[in-house]
Order: sequence, then C-alpha cells, then structure tokens
Amino acid sequence: MTGPGTRLLPAKVGPVLRRHWLFITLVVLGVVVRGATIAAYGPALVTPDTLAYWTSAHNFEPQPLRPIGYSFFLAPVAAVTDSLTPVQVMQHSIGLLLAGGLYAFLLRRGLPAWGSALSTAPVLLDPLQIVLEHYVLTDVLFEGLLVLACLLLLWRHRPHLWQIVAVGTLVGTAGLVRGAGTLLVVVFALALVCLRAGWSRILVFVVAAAIPVGAYMVAFHAEHGEYAVTTGGPRFLYARLAPLVRCDDPQLRIPPYARQLCPRIPVAERPSSNYYMWGQRWGQVLPRDLPPGVTREEVLQDFDKQVVRAQPVVFAEASLKDFLAGFSPSRAYAAPGRDSAHWRFQEQYDQSGGRAWELLGQRGWDVEVNESAARPLTLYGRWANLPGPLAGALAMAAVLAALGVGRSRWSGDRVAIGLLAGACLTTMVTGAALAGFSWRYQLPQLAMLPAAGALAVAALARGAVPGKPAPLPPLRILDRAASRLARVPMPQLWRRRASAWEERGVLAVALGVLAGIATAAVVEVAAVQSGWFTPGTAAVGATVAGGLVSLVLLVSRRRARSLPPRPGDGDAARPPAADSTLTGTY
Repeated sequence: MTGPGTRLLPAKVGPVLRRHWLFITLVVLGVVVRGATIAAYGPALVTPDTLAYWTSAHNFEPQPLRPIGYSFFLAPVAAVTDSLTPVQVMQHSIGLLLAGGLYAFLLRRGLPAWGSALSTAPVLLDPLQIVLEHYVLTDVLFEGLLVLACLLLLWRHRPHLWQIVAVGTLVGTAGLVRGAGTLLVVVFALALVCLRAGWSRILVFVVAAAIPVGAYMVAFHAEHGEYAVTTGGPRFLYARLAPLVRCDDPQLRIPPYARQLCPRIPVAERPSSNYYMWGQRWGQVLPRDLPPGVTREEVLQDFDKQVVRAQPVVFAEASLKDFLAGFSPSRAYAAPGRDSAHWRFQEQYDQSGGRAWELLGQRGWDVEVNESAARPLTLYGRWANLPGPLAGALAMAAVLAALGVGRSRWSGDRVAIGLLAGACLTTMVTGAALAGFSWRYQLPQLAMLPAAGALAVAALARGAVPGKPAPLPPLRILDRAASRLARVPMPQLWRRRASAWEERGVLAVALGVLAGIATAAVVEVAAVQSGWFTPGTAAVGATVAGGLVSLVLLVSRRRARSLPPRPGDGDAARPPAADSTLTGTY
C-alpha cells in the first residue's frame, strides 16, 4: 500500500521524460524497426565475405586480401555457437548505443534536446544503418569504433592521457577492421594538434595506434612471410583502375610481361570493377611467365603505380564521382556492378551462384524472408532515408564552421566539428579512391555528419555560448620562432637587424614563407620517390601543400596580433565569452 506521501516514480522522472521525450520516442521506434528486421530476415543477411570472417574467427589466420580485425569481434560468438543471432543482437545494440552516446555528447555541447535528438535520427532509423547492422560484415563495427574514438577524445576540454591512449588503440584497431581507416591516424593527430595536446601526447597517441597494427603485422609475417596488414591492396586497386585505364596512352610505361593486365575491350564497353576483382577474367589476366624474383603482387603494384602516375586526372575524376555519389538523392543509385538492392530492405535477397553461397547454405545460413514482415519494411525503406543533399549540406556547414567562418570562430566547437566531419569524409574519400562506390561505404555519414552539422549550424548561428569555455587563441608559432631567432648569438650588426625585423614582423612572415617552401620541397621529393606521381604532378601537389602551410601560419599570426584584449581587459570589441580562460576548450 502507498501512503499519501509516497511516490510510484522518483520525483525527477517526470522532468526527465518531458525533456528527453523526443529522443526516447526515436529510440523506441528504432527498437521496433530492428525487431521487425530480425523477424523478417533470418538468421541474418550474409555475403561470401561472411564465411571468410567466420572462418578466421576460429583459426585467427590473417588473410591476404583483407585484415581480419572483424573476426576478433566474432570470435566470442564463434567459440560457442554457429548461430548468427548473437551477432545480430550485438550489432543492433551498437547502433542504439551510438545514438545514446551522440545524444549525450551533443547535449554536453549545449545543443537543445530536440536538436540533439533529431541529429541521432539517422543512426536510429535510417534503413541503410539497420540493414547493415543485420549483415555479418565489418561496417557497423568500423562505424562504432570511429564514433567512439571521436567522442572519447572530445568528451573533456582537455583529454586525459588514458583517453589519448584509448583513442589511439581504437583508431589503430579501426584500421584492422576496414582498410578505409588507414588515414584516420593523421586526422586524429591533427585534432590533437588543434587541441594543444603537446608533442609528447601526440607521440603517445601515434604509438598507441601503432601497437595493434604492429602486432597484426607480426602475425601476418608469421603466416605469409612479410610484414604487412594485407597483400590484397594492389589487387583491389587494379580492379578499380582496370575499367578506367587507357592503355594506348604513350605516358603509360608498362613492362611487356605486365601487358596482359591491360584490358583489350574499349573503355566504354568494359565490365565493372567487381568483374576484374572476382570475375572469371581474373585468372586470365595475371601474367604467367614472370622474371625471376618478381611476384604477382609486385607486378600488380607496379601496374597500379604506372596508371596513377600517367593518368592522374582520370583516376581523380573517377574517385570524385564516386565520392559525390554518396550524397545522391536516391538510394536506388548504383555504380556499375554494385547493385544497391543489397543494402535496402527487400522482399527477397539473391543468394545464388558460386561455391561460397553453397557453403553458406550448408551452414544453415540461407536467408529466410518472412514476407509479411518484410513488405512493410520495404515500403518503409523508400522514404525513411537521410536525403543525400541534406547530408551534403551538413558536411558543407561543418567545413565552414571548422574553418572559423563568421560567428563559429567563437563557438569553441571547431575542433569537434572538424574531427567528426573530417574523420567521416576521410573514410568516404579513401573508399571511393581505392574501392569505388558502394552504399555500404557511406555508413559513417549517418552517425557523424548529422552530429557535426548540428554543431556547425549552432556555431554559425550563435557563436559564443554562456557557460562554454572560450575558444583557443590562434597559433603564435611564427612570432615565438622569430623572437627566439632574434636572440640567437650573432654579430652585433646582424642582431640589431634581426631585432628590427622582428619588431616590424618581417622575420615572422619570412619564417612562414620558408616553412611553406620547406614543406613543398619535402612533399615533392616524397611524392616523386614513391613512384606514384610524375615530377609535374608532384610539383603541383607540393605547391598546394606548401601554400596551405604558409597560409595557415600567416593567417593565424594575423588573427593573433589583431585580437583585442580578452573580456575583462577593458575592451568590449570582442564577442563576450562566458569563460575568459583560454586553456580549456575543444
């Protein structure tokens, strides 16, 4: 019995429900749709890749074509059962947990509850997210590791050392789950630079990211005799380039024994990259008589280098086209050889053809479709997608806010916006360049671009927010370097000139220009020595890189010198911030 003073629910439950009702509603809808998916498609959605990952989950033998980080995720399930149902539950749980983490993070950043909830709607309800959670493939685990690394690094104003170590481990592990995570180390390292983490902590991050990769390379060497994460990269890139390459180009210098790799079919009539990767032609194009000491992988890699070197514009145009395809208005868009129907709710999934499908059937992994449950999901999938143009607009807003356009300069969220959007777009660009277009490669944008875009819109609209730390001041590297240089022991005449140049700013500007020139020289030498670029292409890229370095340093210096005193110093020209402390920020 309850007395007049007792409560059936805690006193704070009512206000919590009123504030978070929209997010709770979206979570409930997400659970319902996931439950309907489990009821409609059993035991899971699979591809031939599923069998390879499941086999590696038992023997842990590194595979030559792709890293098997995902197999370690499957291992606990594979050790006790041959059923895929636990994998379904884990991956659907990852999607729900991602939404909860993003929602809490956006609230922490000062977004209203309704805006934070709407930002999580794609990861909760988008059919692409839910379908891929139902597939036994790497994509959901990769997405989860990527988002978790971002949130862990950005949760505090200044991440603790243990957080940096954990983020490095997550980023390194993500690269072992999917090859598209290879460049994430650079993105996160730049974020740490912008957070003023210090070189020692950046080094700790790099070491933490290298440890899982190094351990995997040692295991790979024990199995295949070379230190690598995979030897399938040249083969995948060959399949990417074969439909595009123009072998009559006089700039294309291919050894005679590699000429068999040149498709003889006209470019307009060639099959898709999937055909060159997995089709019957694959066994015919590999050269059979190779010079002593030359492996097939080396022949493929040399062919790839020569194609990219001789025809960079063709390769860049194809990569850009496939990258922009991720923002298509309709999910029905499909690149040649990559049917989009696999990544949408269907009333039937084709599982025919090939020995791999036979083996999947023998394991009892034939997809059984409950048509009564699949039919409403098919209708749902036609309208519940995150529109591609909207995702593109959110990405553009994130870029503008990360660059500090307008009021976003004072928001304190620029690093968070830049990391979320930059990590997402980096994986999309990498996938488009090395593997081409597939809807499954677009999964990270459902979780990361809405969050980055919501923060960006808020930053562009409102700028500084009461209660949030003020942004870090611009970098003062050039002025500090000029000051130290002017005090280096030297003849009295030169010391006077250096001091005068320092006072007028000439020395700092000269150092900024020299930094750009040095960067350009290093980039050009590295690009030419890699063998992937001609001297002309390397010079263009090096000039752009050097110019960007000089521009960032000089603009940052100009902003630092033009800033009025901080709030409280008697100058009200600068937009007020709630906290004038410049050391704790994102």
